[in-house]
Amino acid sequence: MDVQTLDGVDLTALVADMSAEDAARMRVAARLVDEVRLPKDTLRWDWWPENLQVDPVDKWVQSLVLGTTLVLYDDAGDRLELNLYVVREQRPRLTVAATLEVACWCATDHGMHVLRLEEQLVGTARPLAEAFETGADAVVRWAAGSHDPVAQRAAAGL
Repeated sequence: MDVQTLDGVDLTALVADMSAEDAARMRVAARLVDEVRLPKDTLRWDWWPENLQVDPVDKWVQSLVLGTTLVLYDDAGDRLELNLYVVREQRPRLTVAATLEVACWCATDHGMHVLRLEEQLVGTARPLAEAFETGADAVVRWAAGSHDPVAQRAAAGL
């Protein structure tokens, strides 16, 4: 389900020991991410609490629990985006990840290529809040950089 902000999301559903302080830290981090969202970017947050009850069937299939995508560039078949998300691992673990991704121009279309990745495996509230803050910081830092997918692709050697 799409939500505008994390303010109405029950973050206590993520882990059993989620405190009001840890939830507040995550909400502040989410607001920092929303502040660097471009005005024409109408995407917001995805919240799928039902995926908390689903363990992944293999390492290549992840169940998104919480996340957002910031579109930095989307024109003429090219795309550059940032992602911050939380996915379910084997219970009670979650992975928090931030990515910088560019559209694939390979002969075989891979969809998107991850140029930068910061991720952490967590199992309790304090590390979850810290990982979410770290991921949000990465998204904000990358958003301040080049929004040119051609330059980003070249810098990554693609």
